Amino acid sequence: MKLLKNSNIKSLKEKKKITISLVIIVIFLGVSTVILSSQVNSDKILKGTIVSGIDLSNKTKAEAKNILDNNGKFKKLTLKYKREEWKIPTEDIGLKISYDDIVDNAFNAKKKNGFLGNIINVLKADLGFKTNIKVDYTLDGKLLRSKIKEFKDKFDTQTKNATLEYENDAVKLVPSSLGRTLDEAKTYSNIVKNIDKSEYKTELVVTEIKPKITEADLKGMDSLLGSFHTVFGGVPNRDYNIVKSTVDSSDVILKQNELYSFNGLTGEKTKANGYKSASVIESGKLVLGLGGGVCQTSSTIFNAALYAGMDIVNRRNHTIPSNYCELGRDATVFDGNPGQDFVFKNPYKNPVYVKNYIDGKRMISQIFGSKSDKKNIKIVTKTVSVKANGTKLIADPSLSPGQKIVETRSRPTIQVVTYRQYLDSNGNIENTEKVAVSRYPGSVGIIKIGTTSGVVSDTSQINGINKPDQSNDKINSLNQTNTTLKHKIRNNSGTNNKID
Repeated sequence: MKLLKNSNIKSLKEKKKITISLVIIVIFLGVSTVILSSQVNSDKILKGTIVSGIDLSNKTKAEAKNILDNNGKFKKLTLKYKREEWKIPTEDIGLKISYDDIVDNAFNAKKKNGFLGNIINVLKADLGFKTNIKVDYTLDGKLLRSKIKEFKDKFDTQTKNATLEYENDAVKLVPSSLGRTLDEAKTYSNIVKNIDKSEYKTELVVTEIKPKITEADLKGMDSLLGSFHTVFGGVPNRDYNIVKSTVDSSDVILKQNELYSFNGLTGEKTKANGYKSASVIESGKLVLGLGGGVCQTSSTIFNAALYAGMDIVNRRNHTIPSNYCELGRDATVFDGNPGQDFVFKNPYKNPVYVKNYIDGKRMISQIFGSKSDKKNIKIVTKTVSVKANGTKLIADPSLSPGQKIVETRSRPTIQVVTYRQYLDSNGNIENTEKVAVSRYPGSVGIIKIGTTSGVVSDTSQINGINKPDQSNDKINSLNQTNTTLKHKIRNNSGTNNKID
């Protein structure tokens, strides 16, 4: 009986403890519910409410709006590339945000899920959970695209190859730099995606363009092996073609026995490749054709290659003497199958670097390499034959009696040999190399003369009619002309460049 009694007492005590615990829990829940309910019904935004990274916890609607309105985050769009940043006013892209709507959404976040749901939301906020409020906006896509295009025009940069410059009898290395181009479509897409996520900083989508020639490629090239320049100017399309072919044929590194192909670098002289129509020589006559002027570029490079000691693999002279370089010093090129290319080879163990550029009205070609390969070279041309072709008179009754019109001038047939002389330090000839034989076909002159009978009776009044001249005096005179022509051309800025 005593044991039973003790058991009942123990049971009663446990029930009492449980009852007390339940009462405490009920009281706690009641108090908590009151407290949480008061938070739901307060005029403050719920704790942990975030708008675009800005904490609006426990702020009134007025306070929250003032915070958002004065935050610079919504005023600027930031574009970023590596360590560079650019700010664009959001008004420039038509970005509009209603702070009233944002604040209302932030304030109502605690009141939209019913009594129990709201209590749970408040409780979660008190326990550290965050509520991110989406920022609704409007954006003018056309303005944004226009702004990106405007930015791209300033942002994009051209790739710069490493290069060599010859100044004050010394070779200077100019370092390379990366080119860059902005992808407008992808950058636009990323900006919009980020704004959707309330992010106002976007990394630009950029393609970097590596240089073709770097500083390492030019290592050891400490000497200017050979250079040459010619003067151009006066015919816009021809000038354009010279400039374009100069750029296209430049920045070439040749290792030992590698070939330099002018046509291979410039491509076909077509409109699709960017060339324009200008005078070209075709079958001994001047005609209009695409690429007129490029032969001045190839001829200039030919002379630089001669002075640099390059092996000339493929070269041919024009059918009409050029007025920008001496006889025997020109190199014609034209497209076709087989066409005519200008090709030379690097004979040295060390690499060489071919650089062509425009300086004012001068087209300049330079070939750099190792000082150990530097040669003292002199170029000599010798006219070995000259044959005059005379002039033909044609009676023309439409002209007044005795009136003369020169339709075409007589041009002699000339053959020239080009030599390369290798000199020692004292200027003495050590070796002479025959580089090329050039034959310039002549033409018969035509003069129309007015007559009444249709017959030219007095031909003695026209000098040189059908009187070929192959005298040594003529050859010596032409040789003397060749030696001075180069100097005259280089110093004559008014040269007529109608002949390619």
